[in-house]
Amino acid sequence: MFRAMKAEADGLPKVGRSGRELGVRIDGPTRDLVVGEDGTVEPGTGGMSVALDAAKNLPKPRLPRSLGGEGRDPVFTMLAADVPRTLLLRSDRYPHALVEPGRRCPLPEFESDLGSTRSAWSKAHD
Repeated sequence: MFRAMKAEADGLPKVGRSGRELGVRIDGPTRDLVVGEDGTVEPGTGGMSVALDAAKNLPKPRLPRSLGGEGRDPVFTMLAADVPRTLLLRSDRYPHALVEPGRRCPLPEFESDLGSTRSAWSKAHD
């Protein structure tokens, strides 16, 4: 799977609540998932967007200029097999997929689970 994200000084993805970071947006009209009134998230309600199979499957605004897109961030890749069991990779409309919570849990726990994948991502394109 592939995702365009800002990189930190160590070369790994920056964790945060942005469409350009390793994480999810929880507010505004472009939020990535629904957070319950009790502060929990659950599978099937959204998650972090990724492209399957090839970096070129990223939407043009996220695809870096080096690949013919308009994006400003490097593309990172991670093997689907490396997604921890606490998370779920769900294809919703190929080649788009979501990394969702694997079970109902508090939002901070889901965000921590996403952040724990940081070292599994590697740069695929600048």
